[in-house]
Amino acid sequence: MANMKKRMAVLRDHIRAESLHDLAGVMEGFTADGFNDIACLPRKFVGAKAVAERYRKHWQGFPDFRVRVKRVLAADDKCIITENEWTGTHLGRYWGLKPTGRRVRVRALVVWHFRGDRLNGETVFFDVGSIITQIGGRVQVPRRKAGKGKRRRVA
Repeated sequence: MANMKKRMAVLRDHIRAESLHDLAGVMEGFTADGFNDIACLPRKFVGAKAVAERYRKHWQGFPDFRVRVKRVLAADDKCIITENEWTGTHLGRYWGLKPTGRRVRVRALVVWHFRGDRLNGETVFFDVGSIITQIGGRVQVPRRKAGKGKRRRVA
């Protein structure tokens, strides 16, 4: 835990760079083999090129994207876990969804993985259904009723 002050500084710089859309600043704190793991997506983004592309696409979808750490939940010798909130207006394509101009506010838990004083990666957990409904989409949740596979719409 001796590295905690340094790690918190790396985390603050990273969050600031994310909110400023400063790709060089975001990537600066990562190890060369850094990763970004969005838990609701099928694959991690691994390596500088893939991680940078993930950020570019996110910022294209939400050009006014801002993130803040609401609180630090836990920390040990390998990671820091934070409760975050990000906001943005859906003005560009995001996960293939056409822009709607709607504003979103997304709560997330982030596990920040460290190797020494450097950020090795982040695992991000958030509710995709919340994003989809905030931008005007519909989420269909299967409802099982006496063995029937009917679906129920949730707006």
